Amino acid sequence: QKFVSTCLQADLADITKSYLNARGSFWVAESGDQVVGIVGCLPVKDPPLGRKQLKLFRLSVSSQHRGQGIAKALVRTVLQFARDQGYSDVVLTTTIVHYSALALYQAMGFRKTDEYFTSTLSRLMSFSILCFTYSLHFDWEPRM
Repeated sequence: QKFVSTCLQADLADITKSYLNARGSFWVAESGDQVVGIVGCLPVKDPPLGRKQLKLFRLSVSSQHRGQGIAKALVRTVLQFARDQGYSDVVLTTTIVHYSALALYQAMGFRKTDEYFTSTLSRLMSFSILCFTYSLHFDWEPRM
């Protein structure tokens, strides 16, 4: 609940300013008149030399609509947007406890590039942050 509150006061409070005016994008999945999923992306400010990277943010699907392919469709949308805009990679960070997201990213072809802990306590609790990269190719077809 604290995380959701923080998000609503930060980037999700003004999606146009946070994503659309910053050369990123933001998508909403709807079912009927309900928002059932969201995802955003922004250019990476200082990517590695020779790379043009887009970072995936805020992938979320309502608990009642999970397991229907909505998250996969949202990630595919980000990958296609990145390809269309000439990005070399899509990157993201997630936590070790987001099991279904980890499985999805790996099944779609993202590869783990880093793992770190934010504090001694997080290390003691084995609560790590994982970094993933999806390298785009011109003959690209998303997995799954």
